[in-house]
Amino acid sequence: MTGLLRAVCLILLLTGAARAAEPVVPRTVLALVDLREEEIIRLTRVHSLVEMPLNHLGLSVVYWNVADGLPDLSRYPDLRGVLTWFTGEPFANAEAYIAWAAGAMDRGLRFVVLGEPGIRASAGGRAVPMALVNRFLARFGLRDDDGYSDLTYKSKPVLADAMIGYERKLIGVLPGYPLFRKTDDRFVSHLVMRRGGDPGSDSHLVVTGPAGGMAAEGYTRHYDPEINRRLWILDPFAFLRESFATDDLPKTDVTTLSGRRMYFSHIDGDGWRNVTEVAPYAKDKTLSADMVRIAAIEPFPELPVSVAPIVGDVDPAWKGTPESRGAMDRLFALPQVEPASHTWTHPFQWAFFQDYTPQKEAVFKSREGDPDASALDKVLGRNRPDHAAEGGEGANIGRYAIPRAYLETPFDLDQEIGGALDYFTKAAPGGKTATLVQWSGDTSPFEAALAAVRKAGGHNMNGGDARFDADYPSITTVPPVGRAVGAEQQIYSAGSNENTYTDLWTNRFYGFQNLVNTLRNTDSPIRLKPFNIYYHMYSGQKAASVNALRRNLSFARSSELAPVAASTYARIAEGFYKARFAPAGERPGERRWRVLDRGALNTLRFDEASFTAVDFTRSTGVLGQRHAQGSLYVALDPAVAEPVVALVEVERADLDPPAAQPYLVEGRWAFFGRQTEGNGFRVGATGYGDGAMVWRVPAPGRYTVSAERDGSVLWSGTAEAGADNRLSVTVAASAIRPLTLRVSPVAR
Repeated sequence: MTGLLRAVCLILLLTGAARAAEPVVPRTVLALVDLREEEIIRLTRVHSLVEMPLNHLGLSVVYWNVADGLPDLSRYPDLRGVLTWFTGEPFANAEAYIAWAAGAMDRGLRFVVLGEPGIRASAGGRAVPMALVNRFLARFGLRDDDGYSDLTYKSKPVLADAMIGYERKLIGVLPGYPLFRKTDDRFVSHLVMRRGGDPGSDSHLVVTGPAGGMAAEGYTRHYDPEINRRLWILDPFAFLRESFATDDLPKTDVTTLSGRRMYFSHIDGDGWRNVTEVAPYAKDKTLSADMVRIAAIEPFPELPVSVAPIVGDVDPAWKGTPESRGAMDRLFALPQVEPASHTWTHPFQWAFFQDYTPQKEAVFKSREGDPDASALDKVLGRNRPDHAAEGGEGANIGRYAIPRAYLETPFDLDQEIGGALDYFTKAAPGGKTATLVQWSGDTSPFEAALAAVRKAGGHNMNGGDARFDADYPSITTVPPVGRAVGAEQQIYSAGSNENTYTDLWTNRFYGFQNLVNTLRNTDSPIRLKPFNIYYHMYSGQKAASVNALRRNLSFARSSELAPVAASTYARIAEGFYKARFAPAGERPGERRWRVLDRGALNTLRFDEASFTAVDFTRSTGVLGQRHAQGSLYVALDPAVAEPVVALVEVERADLDPPAAQPYLVEGRWAFFGRQTEGNGFRVGATGYGDGAMVWRVPAPGRYTVSAERDGSVLWSGTAEAGADNRLSVTVAASAIRPLTLRVSPVAR
């Protein structure tokens, strides 16, 4: 190595070390959970109820099981605060926990307590002295005089502000509650209960303030056992926003691209070889996979879709046939189709394979050919009740009849993940690459399976099952971006597939058409999720399901969207967890940040921002901005590794903020590498369908617009920017392969 090369390497190492040590705006919440009670993180109250609102506020969540003791906070350099939601007393030594929590708050960490604080007793029921209990509560401006109101018929809310009654009002028989007096006026009370008109009985049940927030058990959410649904009493967005003080935090946004709601679609290969019942194709024994292509993919060339077969269904060495392999080839050949993988043998219950041995699986061999168990059970992973009791020890795998669809050879994790991705990459034409693993079965991969995807250079998705409609009338059934699995991260799909609409593909085969209600409700009044159409190949089997699918696709066609491949969304979601923000202002509190390690994520959001805009004179790597629903969406330039975003206040909210340079307002394509050319600009673009877009330009007038690739002009036209300085144009060219746009004012 030459001296110059050594010097360059040293500079790079020092720069990287400086970046790693650079102070950042903390955006991680440490959730303390008790897995002796809640068993697995996926089913905890924090993950299923709180993590999605936290994600929306730009915060990511890491978990610690308090059964393992108390965590070392030095392990979390990006920590913003701590959150708990206990239902009892989980600590072996509650006094030690109170001291630990005090130390965390003394470091400036915010603390949020939902439900029981877990401080009244240690293991075995040993009571904690009230003085220590109140030492903890004092951090939230409260004092407990050891009182409790269990008969609430005389209790009424004397104060219930806009934070209370989010999805369910305080009606009916109210839960019992502790008697908390407020002792610190720095805290804001959002719910105060009073008994019998006596002000001396006031209990402050929901408070937020400089240390965080607390909401008493029974007044956070309501469970209705008749319909098996949970509804928020507390507005989780407002409560968590106040408690974790997120207004100073840029929000990493996975819902929006180029100022538009993002769209993606993906298909799992289940039912690939089913024969369609749709006339007139049924008489020719057309496969469901071909029916989906004919009815739902070819007619919508502007809507990309990621197709994930199962190798066992298409490989002739397994159960593949010329027809099933031909269906894959025809699909992969379409320009808008991205090849993906639904694994090699379709595992149904991933936990079964975490400690796999062939002997453990041998008991299921006899079931693979059982005509009563194989057909629908293999396609859907459904289990007949008697299967769980068959076969003796090791045979009970919950609702599944067999652990995976194909048992011909012993399970091989490398083959299941990297091998399947390689198989589909080799099968795909035109240099297409399969990088996305769409989880099969219960969609709950173990850590090593997720690591195998990463090591294969791939990305992962599935799980979550987002619903928000008349049957699921609550955000409690809208999942977070993903879930932590050890050191790995599973990315959830943004919508539920047709299984939840059709009772696991047993009836109401038209049910998937109701997806449009979830799509609407997760877009307004708050955009919580991108637009995702996720289904299986067996949707091509029934005429009703094909019609439902086409209805969803037609709704997508009529909506203002920015379509991307499903693997692109997965990469964006990965960026959500990795992105960091380094303050870049010259003065404390200045709203200017450098964005680090964001990966493929290129949208930031700022809430309560109708009169806020990008200060382009002090920003770099910003493509554009758009206001929607009171938020400011900022489009970052993928060509700039570390953009800087600065904000400024503006006087009007009804006009695009002025700027001396052109910027993107919204567009169907993704854009990158904008550069000034004279009085115009050029920018790279990629996307699906014709490129509808709106730019704000410095001066009104007529402009020429051209689309070029490899030195050839593919399209050219003109457009007029009016008095509002908006230049609207639709470029009728294919941008699946990136192209360059040139925009120039017409000389007068």
